[in-house]
Amino acid sequence: MPELPEVETFKRYLDKTSLKLLINKVQILDERILKTEENDLNKLLKGRKFESTIRHGKYLLVYLKPGYLILHFGMSGDLEYYDSKEEPPKFSKVIFHFNNGYNLAYISIRMFGKVSIANSIEEFIEYKKLGPDAYKMSLEEFQEAVQRRKAIAKNALLNQSFIAGVGNIYSDEILFRTRIHPKTNINTLSEGKVKELYRNIKDVLEFGIKKKGDLSTYPNEFLIPHRKKEEKCPTCNSDITRFEISGRHGFFCPSCQKN
Repeated sequence: MPELPEVETFKRYLDKTSLKLLINKVQILDERILKTEENDLNKLLKGRKFESTIRHGKYLLVYLKPGYLILHFGMSGDLEYYDSKEEPPKFSKVIFHFNNGYNLAYISIRMFGKVSIANSIEEFIEYKKLGPDAYKMSLEEFQEAVQRRKAIAKNALLNQSFIAGVGNIYSDEILFRTRIHPKTNINTLSEGKVKELYRNIKDVLEFGIKKKGDLSTYPNEFLIPHRKKEEKCPTCNSDITRFEISGRHGFFCPSCQKN
């Protein structure tokens, strides 16, 4: 599933290709992807421009003066800017037609993504009950969030109302680097461990952004290349353990992550 680094990559791609271009037409290829009325979407977009973008957690918010287009990418979402003379990319669900002869396709293979609109960023964050953005949050915001939670560490990191943007894959890497067992209660961590966890959240997400979310390029010392059965810990060579929490499969090293 696209997590914060992948959505940040989409943001930068849209910024590079599609800002300030006049939208002539919005083409809906599958209405199931919409979390708003098609008429409302057209009213917001047609004849306007993508003025700027903001990412909060796993959501990309595109400002149109006034109002925001909200793009959520689900498990298989993507964006592709292409010449309108070409065929639309496979699995395109919404296509934005620009006056320069190019289009931007919102792609969703498995239909888990959604396209919606909002009046303001604050309204959207409140409606979705999103916590602070995991990459942009301050240490104080994180410390306050930790104090309010009694959940185990893995579930806390996955809870978007705790902090927004971390998903299954990056949560495993963050806990591995911090040497925290995924079932440790997060509000029992020492002050020093909370600060270390905060730093590793930022470092893991920053590395993911630099890699543009391409997990296949991660070096061997990360847990990510070893998130599968019968793999060894890159630190101590112990067997990696696969477990299930809240319907998700995670991975950790029982030797390195004891607490």
